[in-house]
Amino acid sequence: MAGRGRRKAQIKLLNEIKTQLILQAERWGREGHYNSIFLEEMELDQCQNILGDLLSEKANLEYELHMLDSNKEELLIKLERLEAYINKARMVIRGHKKNINRSLEKMITDRDKLAMLKKRMSPENSISVLISSN
Repeated sequence: MAGRGRRKAQIKLLNEIKTQLILQAERWGREGHYNSIFLEEMELDQCQNILGDLLSEKANLEYELHMLDSNKEELLIKLERLEAYINKARMVIRGHKKNINRSLEKMITDRDKLAMLKKRMSPENSISVLISSN
């Protein structure tokens, strides 16, 4: 129960910060700039950055597991925990995308434009590998 109360308090605080951000933007003449879709997109971008960091850490741990003489048991435990965080990040990203799509559906009545925006929102998965020659 204490965890649920803490989570509600965090959500309430974040919502208050969002409200203050929108209010300050309006005072500075940026009415409508920080709308619900824009804020969701900001959160989505940050979640995707976090997911990228988690995947990078997973690759590092897998490299260490297979290539270096390290404590295998400890690395497997770290990988298992990391995989849980990765799954949670993916779940949060899906939630933000659903929220953005719902908001767009409410705002846009033209189905062709909506389909184009949805397609732009969900790019195909790709893997990037950086190789440097030193």
